[in-house]
Amino acid sequence: MNILIIGAGGQIPEVLIPALQEQEVNLTLFGRNAERLPYTNVTKISGDASNLSELAAAMQNQEIVYMNFDNKKITEVVIEAMHKTGVKRIIQAGVLSVYGEVAEPFAAWNSRMMGGTIAHNRGVEALEASDLDYTYMRMTWLYDGKRSDYVASPKGEPFLGAQITRRAIAQFVVDNITGKRNDRRASIGLWEPGSENKAKPDFY
Repeated sequence: MNILIIGAGGQIPEVLIPALQEQEVNLTLFGRNAERLPYTNVTKISGDASNLSELAAAMQNQEIVYMNFDNKKITEVVIEAMHKTGVKRIIQAGVLSVYGEVAEPFAAWNSRMMGGTIAHNRGVEALEASDLDYTYMRMTWLYDGKRSDYVASPKGEPFLGAQITRRAIAQFVVDNITGKRNDRRASIGLWEPGSENKAKPDFY
């Protein structure tokens, strides 16, 4: 399986890339300084994710795109590149509160930190309007830790959890890529079991 990671220099890919290498997939890492990344047995392509031609070149012969950041304009470019290259499957790291779905008591703290109850101009808007097999991850507040368990909450349900590890996010991605889960055309809220009904994350 050929997988393209856009924004491969981020913190989630630090956990996700080794986890995917255990699955014996073919990885292409795309980012501004991809050549500097420390991974072996991968293809590294340095480029600008807002550049359609560079993205389309990197996307040739790929089966799955993982996008490690959430920017609506760049998501639209990624979607266009996917249409040009015939790739249908994308998993995007996104944010909570795109529907105003965060529940109290966490909602008040989250709204104060994010500057509002709804996160606007996010990739999910472009994905939901597309014909792609997308998974948009509405991630709660991230931290580094060893836990890999997660709650996956579908669109339309209240968002309850205040924190989750980057390792758990990586596990959710791996579970979708390996077929353990099949969250297609889905916007999924992700949090750590036991973090429900907290007023804020433990690390704040």
